Amino acid sequence: MKNAIATIIRGFLLGLGFTIAAAGVMFAVQAYWTKQIQSGGASALYGDFDAAAEQARKDIVLSDAEEQTHDGQVAILGKLKNTGTRPARGLQVEADLFLKDKFVDQYSTYVSGTVKPGETRYFKIGCGCKDSPPAKHDSFKVHVHGGF
Repeated sequence: MKNAIATIIRGFLLGLGFTIAAAGVMFAVQAYWTKQIQSGGASALYGDFDAAAEQARKDIVLSDAEEQTHDGQVAILGKLKNTGTRPARGLQVEADLFLKDKFVDQYSTYVSGTVKPGETRYFKIGCGCKDSPPAKHDSFKVHVHGGF
């Protein structure tokens, strides 16, 4: 009985020691990241990511965008080319629809996979569906969002 109680107390003290050590590590990490955020260090890390995403968008050139209607469904087709030196991923192509220069609707699609430097890729943006066509429009503009 005495050995059982001693084993339980040793286990309790071991667990308590581990808990105190883990709490100390968590406190140190939290203090470090709080200091980084207050000094702007963390935002600099995110700023690098934002700069890379902006560069990826600038390197993508859209061309041959045209609207097609087939069996009552409207789509905007076109192609994009990566003119940069780095692969582009996570690209979203968006079409804004206008009626007499007033914005009336918006549709988008994602380009799957990686677009390598110099590579051309086709895209298709479905606008509405057969039973719910897009808003009446007379023009559209296509642009790229996202990317890294």
